[in-house]
Amino acid sequence: MSVETAQIKPDSFAVGLNLYNKGRQIAESSTNMDSVLFYMRLAEGFFKRGRDKTWINCDIAAIYFSRGERDKAISYYGKACHTASGWQYSDICQRIVKAYATAGRYREGVVALDSIRKFMDHRNAVPYYHLAKGNLLAGINEYDSAATSYREASMSLNRWVAAEASRRLKLLYATQGKDSSSFYSAIAANEHFINELRREENIDSQVKYESAKLENELNRLKIDKQRREIWLLTLVLVFVIAFAVAYIVWQRRKRQMDKQLWREQSLRLEQTEQLLRQSEELSILREKESALRESLFRRMKSFHKIPSLEQEEESLAEDAERSHNHRIALSDEEWEEIRQTVDGSYDKFSVRLQKAFPGLSMKDVYFCCLVKINVSIKDLSDIYCISRTSISRKKQRMKRDKLGLTTNNETLDDFLRLF
Repeated sequence: MSVETAQIKPDSFAVGLNLYNKGRQIAESSTNMDSVLFYMRLAEGFFKRGRDKTWINCDIAAIYFSRGERDKAISYYGKACHTASGWQYSDICQRIVKAYATAGRYREGVVALDSIRKFMDHRNAVPYYHLAKGNLLAGINEYDSAATSYREASMSLNRWVAAEASRRLKLLYATQGKDSSSFYSAIAANEHFINELRREENIDSQVKYESAKLENELNRLKIDKQRREIWLLTLVLVFVIAFAVAYIVWQRRKRQMDKQLWREQSLRLEQTEQLLRQSEELSILREKESALRESLFRRMKSFHKIPSLEQEEESLAEDAERSHNHRIALSDEEWEEIRQTVDGSYDKFSVRLQKAFPGLSMKDVYFCCLVKINVSIKDLSDIYCISRTSISRKKQRMKRDKLGLTTNNETLDDFLRLF
């Protein structure tokens, strides 16, 4: 029998994290960025969640920025935007702004932001894009364009982005001497700030409400659990009481049944003893009856003429093997004596036989009497002066034609012995 080895599926995130950490270790201890990029790109294939892919693509883009390969960096920032969500868009935009602002390449930074704008599929990413673009435009003194980007960002549903954009727009107007515009921008920033505080308060209130609701639900579940436990304990108690009652009743009935069974066994034992005594008495009576029959048969004149009447079966078998046929002649008086002796020993056997089978002749009755007292086939052969085979045929004809017995499993000897 072949043993199949189970296929081991490693944890994809764990493999990716190990590769990522390996790349960071190389980056800290060596200047070989190709190896770092190799491990980073390899790790990115093992990460399944979008936020994990976003961070690692941002790290790869940062490495390309440090090497001056800005086109590749922008490409990886674009890949990061595909899988980004929420605050990750802000981080991507801030990274791009910081990278180009540090190098003093504000115009190129604006172009880079515009190039990754097409990768920002989610509408939540747009406010971060306008805020970052306004920062870069302000850095190259294109205040009108920067103000436009800040205004776009200030209309965002994201309160933090809107407040930050309004604050920067206020500072921008203040540097240009536009006090009224700066004032209204400050008011807008303040409103966004107040709305953000209110939202936070609402969130806190909602959290507290949900917490209280959850606590109430937990309390209700605990009460329901206690009720169920009480019901369960009640059911168990009822079951135990019912079982105890049933067990007591069963024990009582069992004792009654045991007593009844003991009485029945005692009665059966007495009956068995009585039957044994009767069987012994019947056996003694049969022995006496057999002795009387034997004594009666011995008084017949023909008793000594028929060897099978005065010899045991084994000696008969031995004599049958070594002796030759010799005729046994019985007179009419001896035939009649045999019939009367059989009638006296077996409750008028011949009378009952003739009454049951009226078609039997007297010779048939004499033959049946000899079979009844177990005269052997050899002696019957000597009496009727025919072969033993003819005696067997005579018995078959007697059974079938005279007595009308058709069953094959019962011989003439068996029938007459029980008749």
